[in-house]
Amino acid sequence: MQFSLISLIPGLLRRLEDCADPEFDQYEKSFVKPTTLKTSERSSLLSYMGLPIQIFGKGSLFGPYTPLQQLDVLADHGTRSYIVGSTNSLLLQQKDRHSDILINLDESSISITSPSLRAALTLSAADRRWIDFLTQTVTSTWDPMNPSRPNTLAYMGSEEFIRLQFEEYLLALLASVKYHLYLISNPTSLSISPTHHPDPDPIIDFNPDWLASWQTTSSYNLFHHTTDPHLFDIVEPRHPTAGNLSVEDIQRRITQQIQTLHLDDRLATTKEHLNKHLATGREKVGTAVGKVWSDIEAFRDAQQRRRAEQQQQRIHALQKEGGGDAAATPSRSSS
Repeated sequence: MQFSLISLIPGLLRRLEDCADPEFDQYEKSFVKPTTLKTSERSSLLSYMGLPIQIFGKGSLFGPYTPLQQLDVLADHGTRSYIVGSTNSLLLQQKDRHSDILINLDESSISITSPSLRAALTLSAADRRWIDFLTQTVTSTWDPMNPSRPNTLAYMGSEEFIRLQFEEYLLALLASVKYHLYLISNPTSLSISPTHHPDPDPIIDFNPDWLASWQTTSSYNLFHHTTDPHLFDIVEPRHPTAGNLSVEDIQRRITQQIQTLHLDDRLATTKEHLNKHLATGREKVGTAVGKVWSDIEAFRDAQQRRRAEQQQQRIHALQKEGGGDAAATPSRSSS
């Protein structure tokens, strides 16, 4: 997995002579700045643009499998950065000490254990569009029976397609970095607005916080001092998916925030409680309504009984009154 990750930087697998120990620094000492460019040759273009980005120079380490005996090297003051892998679970117990970013293949999770890196690792809107395009293309052409090639047997979604997307991204990034530095050293150039570079500062689409963090490393110093300051004349300094904020970007950002804050889990629990309370409420409301109707029916029955009793009493009273008049009349006539 570690080799697959670093292979996304074009040419890096062929320049790992310093990766075994943080004290090695042969690459930088023997590096010769390119002075010629053949745009028709890919290797010449990549070398002139500063690739591969040498992330394993002095103070860095690459260990695809790192035993526990090497943990002292990771904690050494001279070791500033590393990419290592291990199957020992003891490293997980010390992840806050030995890692800034932890990729757990068993759980398919990525954890940023260093809070200071969160701003630098936040994807811009253009970065999200770019990675979404890449993952959607691969997912839509994925063949589970033969993962080595897309189900369409075409270029889109293939390994060559993925590598070319990263190569295009890195070339645009390096050109944008040089153009960003050019704008800083020539602030009046913004008023000229060259038609070749319509965006004032394309580094905004690549996250300026990431650039600020990279500029503190020896990797950036090597790139800065061994490349032409006008690389943006070779490759356009523009993010591959640069553009205005769209509705999809907003939806993507909201989804990311929900996942980051684990709101989906919280909302699921809240929804469960809400449904439970609604069910209980419906039961209580149904019971209350039933009781009201029974009370109404009982009230109606009581009223009907009272009316019937009152009517019977009136009938008896009338009958009694009528019987008394009939008995009094003959007695008067006889006297």
